[in-house]
Amino acid sequence: MNLKTKNLQEKIVSKKLDGFISFNPSNIFYLTGFGAENSFIFITRKNATLVVPELIYQSAKENANCSVEIAKEDFFDRYKNKKIGFEDTIQYCRFKKLRKKIKIFRDCSGFAEDLRAVKNETEISKIKTACKISQKAIEYAGKKLKAGITEKELADELEYFLRKNGAEKSAFDIIVASGKNSADPHHKPTNRKFQKNDVVLIDLGCVYDGYCSDLTRTFFLGKISSKKKKIFEIVKSAQQKAIDTAKDGVKCEKIDFAARDFIAKNGYKNFFIHGTGHGVGIDIHEEPSVSAKSETVLKTGMVVTVEPGIYIPNKFGVRIEDTVLVTKSGCEVLTK
Repeated sequence: MNLKTKNLQEKIVSKKLDGFISFNPSNIFYLTGFGAENSFIFITRKNATLVVPELIYQSAKENANCSVEIAKEDFFDRYKNKKIGFEDTIQYCRFKKLRKKIKIFRDCSGFAEDLRAVKNETEISKIKTACKISQKAIEYAGKKLKAGITEKELADELEYFLRKNGAEKSAFDIIVASGKNSADPHHKPTNRKFQKNDVVLIDLGCVYDGYCSDLTRTFFLGKISSKKKKIFEIVKSAQQKAIDTAKDGVKCEKIDFAARDFIAKNGYKNFFIHGTGHGVGIDIHEEPSVSAKSETVLKTGMVVTVEPGIYIPNKFGVRIEDTVLVTKSGCEVLTK
């Protein structure tokens, strides 16, 4: 039995449950080391079983670090009178079927996610590699920037670059936003061509051996106006204040406040319109949330992004994002 499963079993015991079920592919991968769709993992106080369609049974048996069974209608018959924990992400149709089999259900949402928030050395190593690949890609992007290239063209080229340099895939749809499009935090690349004196915001990340990275840089194509330069420096300083605040034992809301307060004091309170960051791991967005209302306490081994931004509607936007590893004394910036 691996340590991750043992840690979850301790939660099962502490909540006086007989078992826990997860259909979440990310949680399944975390607990078994095998990425399985249309499957579930069922963990009792003593055992862990990955239940999969017959189509992937052989592959699961060879790669999962727990016992594997083919999905059958009578699987839960033996647990009819047991107390089972489930997650709120379960599909309603599945819940209805399980309700006929199991009489006592308890909401255990966050069971696995809380464990996933703190990474072990193997996970950290994979995230660091993903960060290095992303760093190479952003450096490549800086060299390719020139007037006449479209947002889509560069985004496609960066996707290829990530794969060519060892990534499984992009961690999310790459954002390449130029001109006034950079004022949209989640802009989708268009056929707009880069123009002289554009602001170009690039947000990318990749997946390496199941783990993600996240990185944003803002480029200036040509001359930089005094206003753009001022806003860039405000965002850069706000990010540094947040990074300086991040360490073991600090609430996430304090990291958010460090960045948000600095931006507000410099006159751009209403132009920072999202949270300061989020956890990164198997999913590109996972626990903990680095936001104004997050009371989650940072722990050594957590990996989060720090990404303040200022967005001037219909003009331009600036965001700087790095992935950082929380340590006892502070944090290590994994993207340079």
